[in-house]
Amino acid sequence: MSSGQNNTFDPITLIEPFVEKKGGLMPALHTLQEHFGYISKESIAELATAFNYSQAEIIDVITFYDDFRTKPIGKNIIRICLAEACQSQNCKKLLKDISSQLNLTLDETNHDSGITLKEVFCLGNCAIGPSVMINETVIGEATTEKIISHIEKDGG
Repeated sequence: MSSGQNNTFDPITLIEPFVEKKGGLMPALHTLQEHFGYISKESIAELATAFNYSQAEIIDVITFYDDFRTKPIGKNIIRICLAEACQSQNCKKLLKDISSQLNLTLDETNHDSGITLKEVFCLGNCAIGPSVMINETVIGEATTEKIISHIEKDGG
């Protein structure tokens, strides 16, 4: 994924190759997000015009899929599992503790620290919950200390 810093490219140029293709909206969304790091309001308007959809329909698609974003995110994304198995292992306390430690709420990004905090429902690591995913790494038996250590180790 792009760092999200290169915002000089015109969204129309990026989506143009997909407009005439059947099912072209999804690859156009992926391309925009890969280039800009998120899908801006300007891009949503351009997509709606290019694909002959309303902006509301484009937003429906974006918000249906958890991986699409409409605002910039941090370098480090912490996803805390809140599914039942992790709830039985105190994931809600972990969420409260890490939120307090990082001064973040769910779906919020601290641009100074470069951290985004998100919820997820099941990381497939139920036997050793609570589970957390930091970027692409899944951590079982997660604690606030393990999360902070992992971020610091990765230069976050």
